[in-house]
Amino acid sequence: MVQSSVVFNEVDHTYNYLGSFLSGVTSLLHRTLFADKYNGISKEVLAKAADYGHNIHEQIELVDTLGVESHTPAVQAYLQMKTDLGLTTLANEYLVSDEIYIASSIDIIFDDLTLADIKTTSRLDMEYLSWQLSMYAYLFERQNPGLKVPRLLAIWLPKPQYGRPNIIEVPRKSMDALKVLIAWDKSITSQFNNH
Repeated sequence: MVQSSVVFNEVDHTYNYLGSFLSGVTSLLHRTLFADKYNGISKEVLAKAADYGHNIHEQIELVDTLGVESHTPAVQAYLQMKTDLGLTTLANEYLVSDEIYIASSIDIIFDDLTLADIKTTSRLDMEYLSWQLSMYAYLFERQNPGLKVPRLLAIWLPKPQYGRPNIIEVPRKSMDALKVLIAWDKSITSQFNNH
């Protein structure tokens, strides 16, 4: 798999390519289709949820890449589901980009090139996931000519009160739909840049 030349700065969560800042997929989705996604949810609740999700993501990356043990129930559930489904991790936090406009890191790529995103939310937003993972697949295939993503998966690891951990297949959006979305976002961001 091709390694992107984009540089990700974890502190301020920016993507830089040869001195130009690129948009992350999440930022693009929140500027366009999902501008109201977190309306009515307090900053404190969002910050706590983000911290929890970040912690689970980090633990899974350490378990997958270094074989570190974790006794966190969500991570244990992830490992069990991987075993049950015969999934083997090929890469964690794999950075993909068109090196023009968009860059993002894919949570997990399994050895058959299935792309997966980890969610720790109280419920799964399948429409959001479909756009997010479809954009990842588009960037992955563009960066790796000749490689095809067979499927997209959501790895749902909610807190126990919200449900049981699960791996769910996510439908893929068409290339035409993604092109329309990117064009829409460019029209929004060019308005900001011109004022």
